[in-house]
Amino acid sequence: MKTNSFMKAVKRIPGMIWGVLIVVILFTILNPRFVAPGNLENILTNSSVLMIVSIGMTMSILSEQIDMSVGGITTLSSMVACMYMQGIENPSAIQILICILIGVAVGTAVGIFNGVMIGILKYNFWLITFATMSMTFGLSQVVTGGDVISGFSKSFRNLSNSKIAGIPSVVLFAAATIIIMIFILHKTRFGMHVYAVGDSEQCADQSGIDVSSVRVAVYTISGAMAGFAGVLLAARTNSASPIIGSGYEFDAMAAVIVGGTSFDGGKGGLGGTVIGVLAITAIKNGLLVIGLSNYVQQVLIGVFILSIIIVNVVSEAKKKKQGMRRIYR
Repeated sequence: MKTNSFMKAVKRIPGMIWGVLIVVILFTILNPRFVAPGNLENILTNSSVLMIVSIGMTMSILSEQIDMSVGGITTLSSMVACMYMQGIENPSAIQILICILIGVAVGTAVGIFNGVMIGILKYNFWLITFATMSMTFGLSQVVTGGDVISGFSKSFRNLSNSKIAGIPSVVLFAAATIIIMIFILHKTRFGMHVYAVGDSEQCADQSGIDVSSVRVAVYTISGAMAGFAGVLLAARTNSASPIIGSGYEFDAMAAVIVGGTSFDGGKGGLGGTVIGVLAITAIKNGLLVIGLSNYVQQVLIGVFILSIIIVNVVSEAKKKKQGMRRIYR
């Protein structure tokens, strides 16, 4: 009986978890430094900005759509916010807060634009978010003439690089944001509406849910998260460039899917996204630790993500098939 219970418990563990465990064991065997405390801290720190960006991507995918503009929003927000911070030798806490608010405001504005175009005017989400991705990356070039903004004060850099009780501040920002958004998704009416819209937009509409408002809110939150992430990223790297957020849209999408949120919408959540972000960051870190080139890293990361997705798809197909079986007693 105990053996059967154990096997049932093992079968309930998602393929994603097994994939992550195998990768961790493999990297540890190849280089024990992978699990050193300092390297584990690096993984947590490096995953924090992507974690915040992935919040918005999770919500859009939960609602059965995708926000491809998050990388561009991250870039534009960091550039505009850092233009304000540039030249302030010793900014006060109020000035740093204003810088954060500028980044969030820029992201929110782009998010509202996406939400109105998609949720209210009913344009295709692929076309709109690809267009805003191009626009935000282009505007990032325009606002500084393609120059890199760098050399910020220590107090601004401490926004991401200081430690509180031994924990990097950027990790605490990410953790607090994740906790708040998990509460919103699972404990509020808005969160339930996001899941309902993703499960079936038609049924949600017939149930009295204002689908357009939900769409606008989802993209607004996604933009705000990307804007906040842009400021933290600039503080962490001590620079803001017109390509600083390039690739974050694809990393965020991969993290969400690896974390078990389905493209079909209405299923998954931020808990899985956290694991997905940590998995992707750990893989990148592990490949770097064992000394592989960037080109090989990109190939292997793609193979890993594809493998996890295939495992999850096959697992879900088996569950559906078993659920359709007729049981005779």
